Parts: sequence; C-alpha cells; structure tokens
Amino acid sequence: MQIKLLFFITLLGLLKYSENARILASVFSPSYSHQIAFRPLWKELAKRGHEITLLTTNPMKDPDLGNIKQIDLSGSYKVMEEQGSSDILTRGRNEGKSFMSMAQLYLDALDRTAEWQLEQHEVKQLIQNNSEHFDLLIVEVMNPIQMAFSERFKVPFIGITPLDAPYRIHDAIGNYMHPIVFPDYFLPFTPPLTFLQRAISVTFNWANWYYQYYVRYPSEDLIVRRHFGEGTRALRDIEKDMSFLFVNVNPIFHSIRPHGLNTVLMGGGTHIGKPKPLPKEINDFVDAAKDGVIYLSLGSNIKSALLTDDLRKAMLSTLKELPYKILWKFEDDGLQNLPKNVKLVKWVPQQDLLAHPNVKLFITQCGLQSMEEAIFNHVPMVGMPFMGDQHSNAIILRSKGLGLTVDRMNLTKTEFKKTVLEVLNNPIYKQNVIEISNSSKDVDMSGLERAVWWTEYCIRSKGAKHLRNPAIDLHWYQFYLLDVIGLLLTGLLVLVTIIVLILKLLKRLVFKNKNNQNSNKKLQ
Repeated sequence: MQIKLLFFITLLGLLKYSENARILASVFSPSYSHQIAFRPLWKELAKRGHEITLLTTNPMKDPDLGNIKQIDLSGSYKVMEEQGSSDILTRGRNEGKSFMSMAQLYLDALDRTAEWQLEQHEVKQLIQNNSEHFDLLIVEVMNPIQMAFSERFKVPFIGITPLDAPYRIHDAIGNYMHPIVFPDYFLPFTPPLTFLQRAISVTFNWANWYYQYYVRYPSEDLIVRRHFGEGTRALRDIEKDMSFLFVNVNPIFHSIRPHGLNTVLMGGGTHIGKPKPLPKEINDFVDAAKDGVIYLSLGSNIKSALLTDDLRKAMLSTLKELPYKILWKFEDDGLQNLPKNVKLVKWVPQQDLLAHPNVKLFITQCGLQSMEEAIFNHVPMVGMPFMGDQHSNAIILRSKGLGLTVDRMNLTKTEFKKTVLEVLNNPIYKQNVIEISNSSKDVDMSGLERAVWWTEYCIRSKGAKHLRNPAIDLHWYQFYLLDVIGLLLTGLLVLVTIIVLILKLLKRLVFKNKNNQNSNKKLQ
C-alpha cells in the first residue's frame, strides 16, 4: 500500500512539473489576424496550469485569463502607420512600386517597430531581470528578432506561424523544400508548375535565401545586439536551435509537404470558437436582409479607405445593382454616394457574422484566417488578393472550387458583377465549401489539441533534441553532395587521365616498335 502511495505521489510530481511550466510567448506582429490565430493556445495552456507571460500587440480583454500576464505592445500599430504601412500594402502596386521595393519598405517598417517594442519599459525590464526564468519560449518566427529571447533565457523554443512558414524557417528546422514541387507561398503558383513558373520559383528561392541571410539578418542582428547584448549569437545560428515549428497548415486545404516530426500542423480553424450574438445594430441589419447579405472585408492590414478611386467606383457601382444587402468593413465614415443597400462598419465580429445563415457570400482579401472562418461556416467566397500569401491562397480558393477571384489591378464593373453573381447563383461553390469544411473537421485531434500536446512534450523532454534533423548541421556543399561529387569527378578525371596517358604510352611504344622494325628492314 505504501509503495502504491509513493508511486502515486511521484507521478503527481511529474505531472505537476509538466503542468506548471513558465512560458514566455512573444507575438510582435502588429496584425490582428496574427494575434487571434494563437489566442486559443495561450488560453488552453493557461487552463492546464502553465504560467504565461505574453508579449502582444492586441491584449486580450478577458477577466478569466488567470495565469496569463500580458505585456501591452498595442502602440506598435501607431509606429507602423507612421512608417506608411497601410499605404504600402493597399496602394503600393497601383503607384508603380515593384514587389521587392514594397517588401523592403514593409520589412524596414517592421524592424523599426520591433526596435520600438524592445525599448518599452516592461520589455526592457524583462530582458534585464537576471532573476527571471522560463521553461519554454513560444515565438512567432515571422519576425526573427524575437528568437533572441531564447538566447537570453537559455530555454528551448517553439516557432509558430499564423500561416505556412517561409522557406528560411522550414530550412532552419530541416524541412527542405524543393522549389519546383513546393513553391514559396509568396508566389502565386500551385503544382504542377509550367517551365516559366519553375524558373521563377528557383530564381526567387535563391534570391530570397541570399536576401534573408546576407541583407536582412545582419541588419536585425544589430538590433538584437543593441538590446540583448553584444555577446548574443547571430539569429541565423539561433534559429537552428528551434525545437518545434507549429504551422497553421491544413492538408485538406494546402499542398502536402514532407516534414519532420518536430513540425506540427495546427491548421483547420484552430482560432474559431462557438458563435456569439452579434451587436444589435449589425444583427438587425443582417436579420432584415430577406434575400441575404454579402459581407465585404479586406482584413486587418488592408484598408478599404485607401483603395484607389477607380477600384472603389467599380465595386460600389456593382454592389448598388445587386439584390442583396452589403455589409462592408470600412475604416472611414466619409465615403461619398453610398448606395442604400450598403452599410459601412468599422469593426465586425467576423466569426460570428459568418456563422449567421443570412450571409450568402464573403468578398475577402484571401487572408488565411478569414478563409478558414468562411469555410468553417460554409460561406463561398470571391477573392481579391493584395499581398503575401493572399495570392497563393486565392489560387487554392479557385482550384478547389470554393469561389472565384478577381484582379484588383484591372477590375471592371462588368467583371466584378459577373464574378459575384456566378458564385452566388451557382450552388457548386457552396457544395464545395461544405465538403472541404466537413473534411477539415474529420480528424483524430484538433489543431489546438495537437499544439498543446506537443508543447507539453517539448517541456517534458526539455527541447526534444532527439527529434532534431541532423541535416541542419551540414554545410551547404555537404548537403548538396558537392564535396562527394567533386571527389568522384576528380577521381574520374584522374582515372581518365591515367587511361589517356597509358594509351598514349602504348601508342608511342607501338609506333616505336614499328619504326625500329622499319629501320631494321632498311638496314637488311
């Protein structure tokens, strides 16, 4: 009996170690969609007894957070706006800016924002507090500067992304992706690729690799060393210590990719909860729509108020002629000549709205979280992509028959109206959305359950070093077998050279013998 009791107490102690870990979570991105993607994970980990310190640009307003201490970085939005981030994202291409120049401007704005975040009093206190300790770091790896917290507190870390991970992160954890089979999500390609697309994908991959490691990381290392100390390792080296990578990827929606055991797919609408009642004004508007409602939102980063005049006119003239009510998430009150069937709102509880049975269509910028919410609630879509992964998401939307897409750069009233009516009137799109939704829900574990289990496993195993891909430590020439190929080619060259020399020697001997024989004949 005493042995059983001792065993039970020991087991409880082990469980307590796992359940009462101290976790530092950092999500620097000033983007609401990036923040909400991870909220269920923070809440579930806290519910299971873990103490969480969360650095976030969108603090949760929930009285029941319990074990979650939040460090408010909401001022990041103002810093980003001062850098002109909304103009870059919404109007950049219309003003003739190239993709690379827009990306450079936006990444520079992110770096300035990260510098501001690290200068905040609570963050500086956290970094400088020598008595502070954590058991695990969970960090959004889209902004690599945050990985330096792992070096500061000497803890294993999990990288998380609100969408798929960029190539550099997959490479860092050992998920090596062939650029022809798996093009980067910034490219509007899906397999199988044409020859031109394959050439673009390979070139983009090489250029991006060079840019990240020889331009971006060196500049970000300077920021890290200013705030974490001169002795801090380079981010390129820190990222290779990543224990796990959690990606918001759903194999029902995304392409199948090879990955290691330490890459966890947590996609499929992890952030989606039970629908709550809509605000009265919005609910009354939607309830009164006998023919249905079209919901139009370009997400949290793209500002409808900054759309070009031509695009806005094409959209408004189309919406005016539709026999539906339109609810448009719009950041400005001053829109002229607003049709009677269009209602502007600055904010919408999107998940709850899409769950309303009167919502017949979602016009979206093709952000992943928005598309997940539409699929979950069986709402077909018209996609209007602007940036980043939105273009590849739009192609997936169209290829899986979840809706249609339009090119905002050349959009006309005729094309927009035709596209909207096709998706509304053809039942195949609704059927496809329902089918994809049901398949996404037919899983052994939800994405949240999977993420929680592997998080606690990482804590218990102190970083799960046994799951690390040994290929990470290879030099690039070793990984691509260039040294082996070089040796074999050298050996082959030596062998061929020896054979050639032997043949030449034999040839000389043969000719020498013939010459000797001829000389002897002449002497006779």
